[in-house]
Amino acid sequence: MSDTGGHFAMDYALRVNDGLHACLQPTWFYKHEIYDLPGIVTALVITYDEQHDDRFEVFTDVDPNEFLVRMARVKSDWAEFSPDALKRLADRPDKTMGGWEGRTIYFIKGGNHPKYWTPEKADEDLLLLLSSGFRAWPEMILDRVTHVRERIAPGQEHFRAYKDHVRIVVNYLFVDFLGEAVPQLRTEVEHEGLEIRDLLCQNKADSGFWKDLKEKYGCTEILFEAKNAQQVTRDNLRQTYCYLKPAIGLWGFVTCRSGQPRTIFAYNRTLFNNFAQQRGVLILTDDHLRRMVEMKIRGRDPSDYLRDLMSDFTRSM
Repeated sequence: MSDTGGHFAMDYALRVNDGLHACLQPTWFYKHEIYDLPGIVTALVITYDEQHDDRFEVFTDVDPNEFLVRMARVKSDWAEFSPDALKRLADRPDKTMGGWEGRTIYFIKGGNHPKYWTPEKADEDLLLLLSSGFRAWPEMILDRVTHVRERIAPGQEHFRAYKDHVRIVVNYLFVDFLGEAVPQLRTEVEHEGLEIRDLLCQNKADSGFWKDLKEKYGCTEILFEAKNAQQVTRDNLRQTYCYLKPAIGLWGFVTCRSGQPRTIFAYNRTLFNNFAQQRGVLILTDDHLRRMVEMKIRGRDPSDYLRDLMSDFTRSM
């Protein structure tokens, strides 16, 4: 059964929500799900994938098998747990099982004991999770960009997975300058209603490369288009150039899986010249993303890498 209040863990969830807003991206919103398994565990599961407002739901009298199914959506390993394993947690109500998997955060405590779900405990639990999570995050991103070719095959059937990959990496790389990369849907009428899913980031920069793009090309928003293909096509480039408008900005980025032939680079230069060098597109690859992640881990600004690529492109005219 689901409701929206009155549960002993609600104050804990509200304090965690305040902490997440204070510590993470201010534009993110969170969906909090409180699960009450009588005599077994209490859990708070928080997701922040494409949420547009903070939400709180309470699920009471939850069956252990149903809870394991829910957690298996967070991480498949949970499908291997048994209800008996959950029941053993009831003997240690003072211990917290916390995790951060993808875009889901969770806290699980044995039993149903209000004294372990206070705002003060929320501060302790969140601080511990964030400190460990932030230490692990760069290594997790590096693992993602290093092994992306093994885990996401090129092709239209995997375009959503690749788009999510680019979104996660962009959010990590440029968090100091850009708002969260938000998926946007547009339709190409001339291509029988083909749906294109872009990523748009608010340009918050007041210095450096991203400010320069804002001043020179009017980029109040930054466009990243993820193409899960080895190469972009002439049509891909032409569509992106045409999509760039003063309302968002006149420079964009297209990410694909590998390097491009000379003919594509030549066509990109032709389009840049056709638009009087007032709008442009930079083509990025999996290798470019990996190199920028490595730069950030070493303490360097990955935006400098983009500046060099853009400079090479404009000087080639």
